[in-house]
Amino acid sequence: MKAVCLLSGGIDSPVAVQIAINLGFQPYLLHYHNYPFHSLGTLEKVIEISNKIALNNLDENISLIIIPHGKSQEIILNQLHDKEIRQTCLFCRIQMFRKAEYYAKKVSADIIVTGEILGEQASQTLSNLPLVNAEIDIPVVRPLIGYNKKEVVELSKKYGYYHASILPGGCCSVNPRFPETQGNKKTVDTIFERIVLNLNNSMKEELSQLLEFSLPGEANQILESIRV
Repeated sequence: MKAVCLLSGGIDSPVAVQIAINLGFQPYLLHYHNYPFHSLGTLEKVIEISNKIALNNLDENISLIIIPHGKSQEIILNQLHDKEIRQTCLFCRIQMFRKAEYYAKKVSADIIVTGEILGEQASQTLSNLPLVNAEIDIPVVRPLIGYNKKEVVELSKKYGYYHASILPGGCCSVNPRFPETQGNKKTVDTIFERIVLNLNNSMKEELSQLLEFSLPGEANQILESIRV
């Protein structure tokens, strides 16, 4: 069994990856390089965490996949108007899941795994969770969905990922001040229909720059391969 695991560089996603491995899934670690809306420090963290996952699971054949996401963010920011800007996080996640589905089909993965916790982020509310993966067909598994943060931190420490996960790396700089927490399917569908062609174009461009690295890998070599 194969799983495309979204890896953000925070505390939650490495724990979700480890749970997937423990359940018998071969993980493909997928990170969205959101430059210039994320710092390069985030990428350095992700590489360190990815290598730690690989070293903790030497029996697994683990790869790190890096896909640019900045162009998609620019499209979303330019195409959402006035009150629609509240939907930024929703459309960012929608685009992420669409790219994850593309890669999952490429490697014949069975599921997509995320570190989402119910209510922790605007895109992770009970209303928004069904919306962010509504445009894909592959199952999305959220092994931490019912955990609280304290429980996830304890698991992170248990698996040995905590110290790497809390290293400085910067946060996304395009989060709206008041993000949408109660998304409406009709509203999201209407906006998506209006901007989907632009999203498709950015996705095609970004997927053409997809990079894959066998783990564990030399951090400097990986960083030198990234186009910013």
